[in-house]
Amino acid sequence: MLTSDRKHGLPALGGSSVDARGIVPTSTCTQARVRLYQASQKPGARDGAWQVSSWGKCRVSGRLGQRHADCLEAIFYNAERVQRTDDGALYLLVDPARVRRCISAAGYSSEGLAKLLREIMSAVIEIEASADMRIMGHLIDEVIESPVRRRNPLGGDRAMMRVRVGAVAAGLIEHDLHMRHDPAPIAALRSGVSQAIARHVLSHKAAPSGGWRLDGLLDAVGVDPAGNARRNARRAVRGDLDGLALVGIVIDGDRIRRGEAEIAR
Repeated sequence: MLTSDRKHGLPALGGSSVDARGIVPTSTCTQARVRLYQASQKPGARDGAWQVSSWGKCRVSGRLGQRHADCLEAIFYNAERVQRTDDGALYLLVDPARVRRCISAAGYSSEGLAKLLREIMSAVIEIEASADMRIMGHLIDEVIESPVRRRNPLGGDRAMMRVRVGAVAAGLIEHDLHMRHDPAPIAALRSGVSQAIARHVLSHKAAPSGGWRLDGLLDAVGVDPAGNARRNARRAVRGDLDGLALVGIVIDGDRIRRGEAEIAR
């Protein structure tokens, strides 16, 4: 089931790489709650205006949407090794083929993945969520080819990638509540609004009595309450009924509840 914890156990500075499982989360709760990612699979560029919620505030200069969240979660979920260098930088060893398979419902090629990575690396983020969580920087600083190779079933071998985690993602890993889940079912949802709602709901261990109001969740993920945007968003969420059920989220009229099934690592 989904777990949230602060037992991070990051590796020692300057030490050897260690198994990333149990250390690197798929995501963290604050990311899902402060509108870090737009509730869209085709986000527009943001100019650094603050997005304010009851969980804190966030601003982004750049383009970050639900496909970027899919990509980052797939990288963290599929990380094989993690290492901290003497200067405190956090590096992950990741198989890019596994990342592409994890978000395969969106049909990303190597170039498509590279485009998402470039946009993630170029976005500048500032989050203020608590007294000990004021962070500014990037989610990913660099992606380089690793000398570590993996056998390619189609012949030959392929390079792994070495990902330097940016200050924002590293700070969230260190200070925020962790979320551990398979990101593939969320990546398979057809609507960015459904994805944003799924991530928001899964950031909570318990649902409110009677579940969440659909309109309340649309407000929480930043959907405009006026005009066609709200009507289209409601229609999109209901169109993802079956996919949301696989994530463990049930739509019951204008209420959304947690179901019995949950995605898990």
